[in-house]
Amino acid sequence: MGVPRPAKNGLPKSNQPSQLPQRPGLSQPEPSDPLPPNPINKQKKLTPLDPNMSNPRLLVNRPCIYERRLPGDAYITAHVSRLQHGFFASEAVSDKDADHVDFLAISFVFHAPHTLEHRFKSAIIKATIRGNHKISSSPQYPHGFPPGNPRFLMHAPHLIYGHVSPETMEWTFSLAGSLGVSETPVSASVIPSGSTSARYRRYEMMRIQGSARTLKSPCGPHYDVEAGEIVWSLEENNLQCSGLPREFTFVMLIQKPTANSQLMLTIEVEPVIQALLGRYPSWLLAFSQYQPLPRRGVDFNSEIGQRFEPVDETRGFNFAALESSFDDYIAMPGRKYTRQVRNTVSNDVKLRK
Repeated sequence: MGVPRPAKNGLPKSNQPSQLPQRPGLSQPEPSDPLPPNPINKQKKLTPLDPNMSNPRLLVNRPCIYERRLPGDAYITAHVSRLQHGFFASEAVSDKDADHVDFLAISFVFHAPHTLEHRFKSAIIKATIRGNHKISSSPQYPHGFPPGNPRFLMHAPHLIYGHVSPETMEWTFSLAGSLGVSETPVSASVIPSGSTSARYRRYEMMRIQGSARTLKSPCGPHYDVEAGEIVWSLEENNLQCSGLPREFTFVMLIQKPTANSQLMLTIEVEPVIQALLGRYPSWLLAFSQYQPLPRRGVDFNSEIGQRFEPVDETRGFNFAALESSFDDYIAMPGRKYTRQVRNTVSNDVKLRK
């Protein structure tokens, strides 16, 4: 047998692809379009964890700034869990950069050992920030000019809802009567009756909402400080009667006039506690034994707890560059549920003749 001769393209004839003869009237099949990717088969992109999120292993008992004993052996405490200096600057906003900003996280504990008899039904938490009135040197404002006072730059949470509890209420109203004559030999009577029914469905949930307000000054409205007070309202789920969360952490950003400003943070808690009959009146909670114990305030010249990184050597951490949303830095018991709406993309099918 002889060696196969190479073809024009350099390959031997035995290795070239064979071409079958096509029948008349038939065309060569065209390649079909690729199928659209299945979104279910796509692997979810794992987002990197935020290193500045609160680490539970680093949460120790730090300075206590609020402590109060209440009727029914109930107890309320507040500790400073994180405090760090920094600034707030971003090219995406047209506002002026805030050079002196402190991140403050306060952990609250609402401890009610007898929950069935004495539970926290609602509460109002107020946080106010004040500065040193000697900052301003102008004789026109002896009590301090408002721009020289501190204010809350951000706060969290803004709005939180708990688990939804549905309730269905049904009622029926009926009315019946009789009317007749029995004195005659022939008695007659009529019994009219009627009824109506209705159905009502309502939903209840635990609610927490916070807002920044103007801090009123006793010296007059000219000395009021905008965003100098934060008020959080907490309400339990009336259907479940489970009370308020036992432990939670609220966070805030405080803008200071200078790096060494002398600030004073005040925390006030107005709780509503269930009693055997109704709730404890406010005049009872005003007794001296149920008032907050004297505690040392927050030292804003020091740093406490877990640090934010990376840190600039001169200005500190830029809180405008947080990887997560500011509301994600709060701590609440339970699980977090999020809803995502998926938009389905309709694929056009092309028909060929």
